[in-house]
Amino acid sequence: MYVEGKTKSVTAGPEEGTVVLRTKNELTGGDAAKRATIEGIAAHKTTQAANALRYLEDCGIPTAFIKQQDETSLICAACEMIPLELVSRRFAWGSFLKREPSFSPNNGTPFRFDEIKTEIFHKDAVVVPPTVESAQQMKESEARDKFLKDGVWAPGIYTDPYVVCHEETWDLYPAKEVLAEQETPLLTIPAALSASEVAQLRNEIMIPCFEALEKAWAKVETTFGAVALADMKIEVGRRVSDGKLVLADVVDNDSWRIWPGADPTKQLDKQNFRDGHSLGQVADNYALVAELTAQFSH
Repeated sequence: MYVEGKTKSVTAGPEEGTVVLRTKNELTGGDAAKRATIEGIAAHKTTQAANALRYLEDCGIPTAFIKQQDETSLICAACEMIPLELVSRRFAWGSFLKREPSFSPNNGTPFRFDEIKTEIFHKDAVVVPPTVESAQQMKESEARDKFLKDGVWAPGIYTDPYVVCHEETWDLYPAKEVLAEQETPLLTIPAALSASEVAQLRNEIMIPCFEALEKAWAKVETTFGAVALADMKIEVGRRVSDGKLVLADVVDNDSWRIWPGADPTKQLDKQNFRDGHSLGQVADNYALVAELTAQFSH
């Protein structure tokens, strides 16, 4: 097994049914249109992931994590990945506001959901005319090679499309356009999971994972107050050994938005990189979050 991603690689593990997930000194943003190499950041991200995944395992949330192998790699159970990004939100922020602008901040204060908001996105891009003759799905890596030039996407490329799940089919919509204005989906595909499996993902992995990490971050004090978990994305897979759906990717500073004092201007996560902060400041934040996640406890 060998998978080479933008920010990590997956290779065969030391024992049957395991893999080594190795993090690179790379950050990407804007659907990989922006990228940078930051020396040492792989170790910070690996520490964050190990701390978060150990904590989630202790909370009874099923993950593929087994142990940390070295400063930049984890040993995990081999999984057949489900090509979805699963997003949970406490605050209306980021791309959510592009789909649902009625939730825009009031006087700079983001809208807070009383109940965790969950959303599903497909990892395969949708490509539509005029770039192709008819709408189709394509691996994002293939779309990036074909249609991303000098940091700009060709027209008709929709990465991480928003998924509306039905019993037999899923509708895919633009993730960064007003949802209410979409008369028809970009594409309708066969459902990749049953309705009961979608419910299982939400109720047994997404929401419990968010609630556990939200509780852990709330206990972490900073100069600006306790840390609020604003939102997070995870990926899941079927564990090869038993077919069980588990959290099957890293959970680190690329995965969440974390706001000391619930203030988005104090963000410590990858949004700083997306927003163009200096790479030195980004690196310092990642190092700080590696230290802070060591405080996670019940």
